[in-house]
Amino acid sequence: MTADVGTPPADRTGASVDTSARTIGVGLIGAGAISTQHLEALDAIPGARIAGVASASADKARAAGERWNVPWTTDIDELLAREDVDVVAIATPSGLHPGQALAALRHGKHVLVEKPIALSNVDAREVVEEARRRGLVAGTVSQRRFEPVVRAVRDAVAEGAIGRVSIVVAEGFYLRPQSYYDSAAWRGTIDLDGGVLMNQAIHTIDLLRWIGGPVASVAANVATIGHRMEAEDTATVSLRFASGALGAILATTCAETERPTELRIHGDSGHIRLVGEDVAEWAVPDRERPVADTKAGAVGIAAATATWGTNAVGYVRQYTDFLEAIRDGRAPAVTAEDGAAAVEIVLAAYESSRTGAAVAIGGGAA
Repeated sequence: MTADVGTPPADRTGASVDTSARTIGVGLIGAGAISTQHLEALDAIPGARIAGVASASADKARAAGERWNVPWTTDIDELLAREDVDVVAIATPSGLHPGQALAALRHGKHVLVEKPIALSNVDAREVVEEARRRGLVAGTVSQRRFEPVVRAVRDAVAEGAIGRVSIVVAEGFYLRPQSYYDSAAWRGTIDLDGGVLMNQAIHTIDLLRWIGGPVASVAANVATIGHRMEAEDTATVSLRFASGALGAILATTCAETERPTELRIHGDSGHIRLVGEDVAEWAVPDRERPVADTKAGAVGIAAATATWGTNAVGYVRQYTDFLEAIRDGRAPAVTAEDGAAAVEIVLAAYESSRTGAAVAIGGGAA
């Protein structure tokens, strides 16, 4: 399902808002660590304007507002009421995402929500349906889809270049010290954050589904091994794709050192191994090996500016697509439906670990 964005959105008063020929104003809710990437990206995109920042912390909101010379507030409703805010980006603790996204949509704003879009299937679907009903563009952050090499991998698989896919394997070995979870009361909690699957590995889960196709069932084990936290810090997940192919996810935040994520895809006529943004193995008949370009589509962004391995380059790419989707009256490359499907896979893994049985899921369109 994609959003019906064929007509200009209505603003909160019911008037038509035409964003086709003017700069699009983006208001950001949340001024924590990841907000830097959002704001740096928006500042670098022609046709985008940072319209304001809201945060529950007056100190953080003020610092962001003064750094970017934009209005700031601790009152989300004040930001949502601004007529110059066309899009609301949400970068708050995960448990707050759906409520804030719904509030923004009900004010007639398009929304881009940090991953995960919600922590429950019901909440995720409510955001999807609210955007559809209102004809607004809604998406979730999954910036790795915009890496040139990742797109080349997806194209190769989708076009049958490695034949029939039998297995897709992803590894995410992350280092998060206890101080990371202790840095805020919500980190590592079930109600506001989630664990390694919902927080870190959800990017890779989205890529697995995007490349491997709809997921039919999930079997998993999750555990909390190396940290004092409510949610899991380690997980093994087995997937069965609708195509018949199998998949596996290994993820932990207990690694000794931070390592690039790995993705391996094997077909009956070729295979690919991706390490971070680099192609480590490329056995693809009649296709040239792609070379990573970490700056493609993000001129002027310092790749060294990073928060837990994430810099603003991917955000420039995703925001550019999202704002173009609004102007073009189309769905973005990463939709709210995509975000809901990734959450469904994570929640199925939790349920499987609890019950010891595989969990069938809807999967959604790839």
